[in-house]
Amino acid sequence: MWREGRRPLPFVPSPRDVVEKMLSIADPKPDELLIDLGSGDGRIILSAAKDYRCWSLGVEKNVNLVELTKKKITSMGLDKAIVLRGDLYSYDFSEADVLTLYLLPEVLGILVPKFKKMKKGARIVSHDYMIPSLNPSEIYKVRSTETGRLHRIYLYVCD
Repeated sequence: MWREGRRPLPFVPSPRDVVEKMLSIADPKPDELLIDLGSGDGRIILSAAKDYRCWSLGVEKNVNLVELTKKKITSMGLDKAIVLRGDLYSYDFSEADVLTLYLLPEVLGILVPKFKKMKKGARIVSHDYMIPSLNPSEIYKVRSTETGRLHRIYLYVCD
């Protein structure tokens, strides 16, 4: 039975060129904390730690994906990246400077009260889906060369 009536979330990775655009929009600084909820294979936290040298934390429920990400962190020698096995619904991400998301609208809707508790100036970057009841600061479009598909990236700046 699914916990609290919530079904398991599918693993659908963001294309690498979309990840690059998400990170360029968020522009994390070396002293900032980026958290990726539902981090999957870790591609966002790995890129953020490697290319932006920011502290990068992935929260992922699937133990196989957590182990895969841990191996990648070790093999890449990344000292500012970590992945935790955890539930995105209960994880406290209020201290994040950057929050990255590729989650379904119904999941984003459940998380809205937690988004509203994030610190002033924090950036939320959502791939393909708007956060219900919040207005994005900017909307970007990127056509992925990997998928050929047009993707939207929504930036929210917390106030």
